[in-house]
Amino acid sequence: MGNGNENKNDDKLIRDFEMMVAYEKQMQDMRNEAITFIEDSFNQIATTNAITCGVPFEDVLDVAQHDLSFHADIWEASTVILPNLEVQVIIDGKNNCFVTTGSSGYVEFEKFELPNGVVFPIRCWIHTHPFGAAYFSGTDINTVSIWKNIAGFNNKPMMETAYVLGGEGHYGFWTVNSPNQLDIYESNSHTRTQTWSSEEE
Repeated sequence: MGNGNENKNDDKLIRDFEMMVAYEKQMQDMRNEAITFIEDSFNQIATTNAITCGVPFEDVLDVAQHDLSFHADIWEASTVILPNLEVQVIIDGKNNCFVTTGSSGYVEFEKFELPNGVVFPIRCWIHTHPFGAAYFSGTDINTVSIWKNIAGFNNKPMMETAYVLGGEGHYGFWTVNSPNQLDIYESNSHTRTQTWSSEEE
């Protein structure tokens, strides 16, 4: 009798383990799909603009990362391809696009675990709030505050701009030129400005 119960427990543990392995594989496949989808979107927009402007790819400035269709693709990756997981996109000084995915609440950027090969300055940092609200959390404020104060080549800041996405047409925009505020948009129209003091950084 005892052996029969033990065998059933062993069978259940094996099934649970197999289901966990299958789920982890499915999640990794979705993460890979989301990353490729975002990278392809950025490269297509940036390449088109490089050809139109007649400049090398790495010299295209302030185009793809500020393109609302690119933002829509990032949001789709975060909430359709992935099951409402936060996505982070870094556009570096050579227009390399780095994508990471996290949980429903945060990604690892605040720990400064930047991908290998990032060229400074960071032209744009974009991340999603898949729960549907575009604002800077305390962690976000801390992140831009630290990076704006790190001087790089020619004493220029190491991060230039940032976006937080809360839905299609709903986003917040930060620039190092106005380092203590986030302009928030809904339906692509400015609705309010989130501000913070230097003491909150």
